[in-house]
Amino acid sequence: MTRLRALAGVLAVLVVAAAVGVCGTTAPASYAAGPGRGTGAEDLRVQRVTVAWNGTARKKVFTRTAVVPGIGTLTLVCRPDATLVRLRANDRSAETQMWMAKHETKNDRAVVAVKTARVYRYATAADDGRGGTGAYAGEGLNQRASIENYSSGHLDGVISQRPGRHRPADGVSPKPVTSFEVNWWWTGFEHPMSWRSCRIDAVLRTRLDQRIGVSWHGAADAARGSSQVTSVPGLGDLHLRCDAGSGGPGEPDGERSIALVPRSPDAHVHVEQVQGEGLVEDHVEELDLPLDPETGMLGPLPLPRNGMLRLFFTVDGVQRGYVVSSYVVVNDEVRPELNVCEVAAAQL
Repeated sequence: MTRLRALAGVLAVLVVAAAVGVCGTTAPASYAAGPGRGTGAEDLRVQRVTVAWNGTARKKVFTRTAVVPGIGTLTLVCRPDATLVRLRANDRSAETQMWMAKHETKNDRAVVAVKTARVYRYATAADDGRGGTGAYAGEGLNQRASIENYSSGHLDGVISQRPGRHRPADGVSPKPVTSFEVNWWWTGFEHPMSWRSCRIDAVLRTRLDQRIGVSWHGAADAARGSSQVTSVPGLGDLHLRCDAGSGGPGEPDGERSIALVPRSPDAHVHVEQVQGEGLVEDHVEELDLPLDPETGMLGPLPLPRNGMLRLFFTVDGVQRGYVVSSYVVVNDEVRPELNVCEVAAAQL
């Protein structure tokens, strides 16, 4: 009986230790993905950050910061006079993009808006460094300058970086792409401090062993590389294509798409596309697609010219999500050097 009690005590300690590991703020640096996230060893870095306070607390922390690997930092801010998500880029000579699909309620209606915050030093090739931005860019969470009494919402985003504004990307090793999810809630901001409380939660995910994206500026840069194939453990091969052709006079039609060649025919995908700003029913399109038995592909799915996708691939019962940012300009036939494609994808 004594030995059984001792064994039970050891098991209890192991259960508590496992629970602590699950509830920790940061996932292990490298791990084998579990159900719902594919299979195989992957270098996926996960960070969970929360800023939370209430007005009766003696000590209040209004900001929390996470590292965006290879790029900079992301800070959550919830002050009595400012609520925002703020990106800082370590290298302002590069161009850093923070794309967001922001969901909230306005006038009792569910709305969404695609937002893009950018950090760069040189606005043009001839810029002396004074035409760009500062080191910071952000997106406010409040709807009015005088912060509303109550608010809640969420956003999905992608942070990526390219060599520089209007500079070719050929021959440059890209930085890792980071996805982030943010949920916020606050109340009592029109009352004395003792009535107020706020909470913002964020989850950042970065694959250090895969950098999914296509980036080119100008037709010459596009000719050197406008497609990518990435092997995704447990799912198959992810194909990205962003051609420069506009389909205009004398120009071939260009394909700009994302597709998966799954490792098994037991596969389907759920797609959410967000463009513009307004009511969710007008600006979010959803569809479910099975495998094309002729091509053996899920897709190809067209990339938005200026918008975002959320893709949920399921292969053999295992689901993996991706968030994709897409910005494409291919209609400048007079100055093809101004055409551009910036597509980045990160795991959810």
